[in-house]
Amino acid sequence: MAESKKYKLTYFDMPARAEPHRLAFWIGKIDFEDERVEFKDWPKLKPTTPFGSLPLLTLPDGDIGNQGRAMARFIGKKTGLYPDDAVQAMHVDEILDTCEDLQSAVNSAGKGLEKAEKEKKRVEAVTTGKGALILKSIEAFIKKHGKEGHAVGEKLTIADLYLFSFMTMAVSGFFDGIPKDLLKDYPSIQAVRKTVATHPSVVERYKAEKSANPVFKVFAAVGGKPIV
Repeated sequence: MAESKKYKLTYFDMPARAEPHRLAFWIGKIDFEDERVEFKDWPKLKPTTPFGSLPLLTLPDGDIGNQGRAMARFIGKKTGLYPDDAVQAMHVDEILDTCEDLQSAVNSAGKGLEKAEKEKKRVEAVTTGKGALILKSIEAFIKKHGKEGHAVGEKLTIADLYLFSFMTMAVSGFFDGIPKDLLKDYPSIQAVRKTVATHPSVVERYKAEKSANPVFKVFAAVGGKPIV
């Protein structure tokens, strides 16, 4: 494999699944290439990836990672955002896995239905259905295992970055039918979002964002106004 001088993170021009990784690099002050792929180019690129998915992480020596949570743990270890303690690490992993569960619940709700019916099913999923149960579980988990606006323990970890990214994406308007005030009854989740959004490196990251995608502005705004 051809060598690169720094890490390269490849994803689409949106936050979503790659945002925790971008934030970890920024917080850890690790220089990286933030490669953005256009959707029209994905069919050609997809067969060249190990598991047919994005995000994709190319290491300085040319080695490649292609599973989001494994990549997050790797970057977390490189940036001090993944615990050395085995129990704490387990709890961080639980948050990563549960965020993926929530996104699957949202994506599957109303799949294949017309827009109005799909939106109705999604609202049901996150207010009374499987998505709501996951949100309540995350809220209880943070109350038990987190402190001072952190999901696990009292220090920033990739669990916080995952919660910030996945929860903000959920209420960004990207998913049809998901109310923007969905998280108003989850104060512990909101506290984690605020902790991440107001971190100086995260504020710097969004000031530097040049994308025209409006979803990035939603992410940037989290740290600058009361969360509802």
